[in-house]
Amino acid sequence: MTQPTITDLATALDDTGRVDVVLGAAWDALDAVGRLADTLTFDEGSDEMQAMLVGIKCADARRLLPLPEHGRPLETGAPGPGRAGLEPYGALLRHVDAALRRLTSVPECAADAQQLALVADHAAAAADLLMTVRQDGGQAS
Repeated sequence: MTQPTITDLATALDDTGRVDVVLGAAWDALDAVGRLADTLTFDEGSDEMQAMLVGIKCADARRLLPLPEHGRPLETGAPGPGRAGLEPYGALLRHVDAALRRLTSVPECAADAQQLALVADHAAAAADLLMTVRQDGGQAS
């Protein structure tokens, strides 16, 4: 995933006036990072078990969200080397966590607040796990 794509998702996650946009961006981010995690399981220098756990957390979270309206998967691309190469993706997952927690206080989302909090928990856990997949100096995919 390119930096402009990450920036576009971050912008959409901050669109407090449109719940559907935030939910779609969260779904897209979880999908892209989940697919990235699947790729990382085969990288030299990556902890395949941690990568698998990231993928599982992203998939579990994504299943609790409505499908995005556009229906096009985002390109994941290859992250940079080492832990630093994964940081933009970890930051994106933390942004998903924060955006969904903000939605729990929106009256329109009151009925789904508990489910949104659970998705946010999964995104936060995936972000933490992602940063353990590579040690400094790990290879890029």
